[in-house]
Amino acid sequence: MKTILFIAAAALLAACGAGAQGVGQAIRRTPLDAAAQAQRQQHLESSEAAWADRLDEIKLRAAIAGWEGAVGIQDDDHESAARLARAYYLLADGHLVFDAARRDEFLKAHESGMKWAEHGMLAISPEYEKRRRTGAKIEDAIMKLGRDAVPLLYWWDVNLGKWAKAQDIATVLQHKDRIYRVMSRVAELWPDYFYGAPDRYFGGYFAVAPSFAGGDPQRAKAFFEASLKLAPNYIATHVLIADLLAPKLSDGRALAERELKWVLETPADIIPEVTPEATIEKKKAEKILGELDDRF
Repeated sequence: MKTILFIAAAALLAACGAGAQGVGQAIRRTPLDAAAQAQRQQHLESSEAAWADRLDEIKLRAAIAGWEGAVGIQDDDHESAARLARAYYLLADGHLVFDAARRDEFLKAHESGMKWAEHGMLAISPEYEKRRRTGAKIEDAIMKLGRDAVPLLYWWDVNLGKWAKAQDIATVLQHKDRIYRVMSRVAELWPDYFYGAPDRYFGGYFAVAPSFAGGDPQRAKAFFEASLKLAPNYIATHVLIADLLAPKLSDGRALAERELKWVLETPADIIPEVTPEATIEKKKAEKILGELDDRF
């Protein structure tokens, strides 16, 4: 079953980015008058205030509404598009994921995250936009993007990954390498982005993948260790090790117990900037801890 899920995830990760959502209307690149600038600034300020309380779903949705308003005024605002991609990911992975009855909302949130991430890519680079509108695949077009596009690339990738895992198997196996190529570009441009995110992602990738598709627990372990070297206190990495890697190792239960114990005993504000996210990861850790007898 895990093999099937991995294949489906890898394939769907790629297929969605192949243009299933389309690239939308051409990006408007026009200067704003003073009134529009003031209105946009109001949206940005309201979003930042709401984002600070993003552990509250209502406040998170208010932040999303503000950033969508800002991009509605300034279409080439790639920074707000990146914030939207991250915010929609958090809405899905930090709120909706805990309620199976909200599965449709979960999927739509990740789809919105992908949509805004690509909008930002189109906005940040006219050359990227040109290539996408003339038929280039995302994994090829992103080679025109630089370090400033990494937040867009990363949040596009992880939104797509979570969305894919919730889908049924489709006719998209030929696209399974896309997710790997996009994250490889992130790693190339900004290897320590978001607390060692590329290494953390590859740790999960090689832990979940079946051996015939390149899965390798020892390689996964090396990636997780590299991520922890960059950000040893980032709580989500420890949760992923317990969740994805530990079941593949001979001493896995002991490893999972150590990692989960560390997570539950570590203050959520150990990295103040991501306290809400850490609080959510603690909730995930409690769930995994209660499932250990079934996992090992």
